[in-house]
Amino acid sequence: MSNRNTILIVALLVAALAGLFYYLYEQSKPIYDWDDASWAKKGYSETSDEPYGTQIFHRLLGDYFSGHSLINLKSNVGNELPTDSTRHYNYVFVGEALYLDSLSTRLLLDFVARGNTAFLSSKTIPFDLMNYIYYEECEDAIWNDYARLEDTLVQFSLTEPKTGPPASFHYARQNRPESYAWHYIDHDFFCEYLPQRPIGYLNDSMVNFADFPHGNGHFLLHTNPIAFSNYSLLRPASKPYAEGVLSWLSPGDIYWDAVSRVPEKVGRKRNRSNMDSSGPSDKNPLAYILQQPALAWAWYLLVGLAGVWLLFRSKRRQRIIPILPKNENSSYEFISTISNLHFRDKNYQGLCVQSMKLFLAHIRERYNVVAPINPETGLPRVDDAFFQRLSISSEVPESQIRDIFTQYAHTVNYQPTEEMMVNLHLLMEAFFKKGK
Repeated sequence: MSNRNTILIVALLVAALAGLFYYLYEQSKPIYDWDDASWAKKGYSETSDEPYGTQIFHRLLGDYFSGHSLINLKSNVGNELPTDSTRHYNYVFVGEALYLDSLSTRLLLDFVARGNTAFLSSKTIPFDLMNYIYYEECEDAIWNDYARLEDTLVQFSLTEPKTGPPASFHYARQNRPESYAWHYIDHDFFCEYLPQRPIGYLNDSMVNFADFPHGNGHFLLHTNPIAFSNYSLLRPASKPYAEGVLSWLSPGDIYWDAVSRVPEKVGRKRNRSNMDSSGPSDKNPLAYILQQPALAWAWYLLVGLAGVWLLFRSKRRQRIIPILPKNENSSYEFISTISNLHFRDKNYQGLCVQSMKLFLAHIRERYNVVAPINPETGLPRVDDAFFQRLSISSEVPESQIRDIFTQYAHTVNYQPTEEMMVNLHLLMEAFFKKGK
């Protein structure tokens, strides 16, 4: 079997094993997402068909009032709620928590005060909204948010309309019931001299659905949005309860608010920051920015660009250092230029004098043998001791050294020719090659 066939078989086996592992992995994953968190898992989303989405409830609202529309808010409560006071409208919110800035809070209050209805089903309610809904307080009952009950199974019922026996609700993962935090409104917040009243109960004793009149309209507060999830509405026993709750809406267009939905922990954190406030306030605008995808990405981009700017700005700033040319020895160029000038002018005498000066400088620096020039004759002052010492130091035969000085003497005593200059150069060149 060739190497090519072996590689092909191995590749096919690896691909088959990878496909098998992927199939087993996909089969082991749950078909549905059983998390009701609305931040990362899209819980209570009207577009989600997961167990804790609200796709079924959203479709139910779309067909609930014949001749009227279901309108999805796209940007902000304050920008899209109608201001017409001649017709009746409904505002519906279902989610873990509701975020409203000061302007949206005021406009929602005005919307309800004109005779409209706001249905809010959430695990917590904004304190700056409750400061107006529950403006006149019951004795010694300062608003402190919804209370909690941990249990696996509870029953919801309505005082009106009567929908038959209480409906059972439970929280589950993979269809297995688990303990869950059910919310309710404490009885202390209802008193005879104020208009708010309970209209639904959890386990027959804890208020989980209440009517808070405001102006000419009503705020309907429901404390358990899980009752309107896909998982709950698919159970036949839960449908009569949902229909009974929706009967509190008045015929008219319905405005569905998904843009104000935030996680429960965000809503509670904002409530804690406003615990001592007497009116609407926005102490944590960053929370709103981060819960809006477009604003969140803009914020992250701004922080990233600031970090990049600081990174490069923190480096030491100085002028650009110019590149200096490499130092070059121009002595040879100078010598070549001078030699060319002498040679072009046929100044053989000058070339011979320059050559001898360089030769004497060489033996002086290398062999420490000095032969000064006689200013009267122009010839080096040499003797037998000089030749013997230079021959011993350079290991060049004494006769060859004497030939250099003899040839130079001829160029000084007679008018030198080109041939005499060349012979002098060749003798010096032979010395340089043999010299140690």
